[in-house]
Amino acid sequence: MRATLEKLPWPQAPKQEPTAPAAPLGVREQQQRLIAAFLPAAEPAFIARFAVLNLVGAALIGAAWAEGVLFKPFEADGTGMCYLLCALFGWGLVCCLRRDWQSVRWAGNALVYLGMVGTVLGLIMTVSELSADKAQSFESFKTVVTAIYVGSGTALYTNLLACIGYLWLGTNAHLLARQEV
Repeated sequence: MRATLEKLPWPQAPKQEPTAPAAPLGVREQQQRLIAAFLPAAEPAFIARFAVLNLVGAALIGAAWAEGVLFKPFEADGTGMCYLLCALFGWGLVCCLRRDWQSVRWAGNALVYLGMVGTVLGLIMTVSELSADKAQSFESFKTVVTAIYVGSGTALYTNLLACIGYLWLGTNAHLLARQEV
């Protein structure tokens, strides 16, 4: 059997002559090749779906502004959590546009967890001002009511913004990733 195998013709690789190295690329050409390799091509249909879906949300934000309730969460929150939630939401929308669905999912989950942290932080702010040893005067009553107002505002508004952001990002991810719009 070995003798038979030795008699079989084995394919030989064609001999190639060495080629000259390619001319070095300029900076612009390198950038264009990197962009083409790593960024997905933006198809107009996806951009249109993204725009329509988020224009509906922008219209709702405009309606909240017209009613004067758009900035209430930021006024009531003394911790800055509402700004952090909005920044994370904006980053999630950018990830939707880039079709980075893993990052969109991460941003949505982080919004929920930060909303819970804001709720607990607001409750801690509320409870920290309540004590039984304060004298029963009108001034101490005003202090307690103010603490309840500030803490509850932080707790509820951070939770509200987190829920809205999570639903908005989830809707974007669900409808755009599956091309169902």
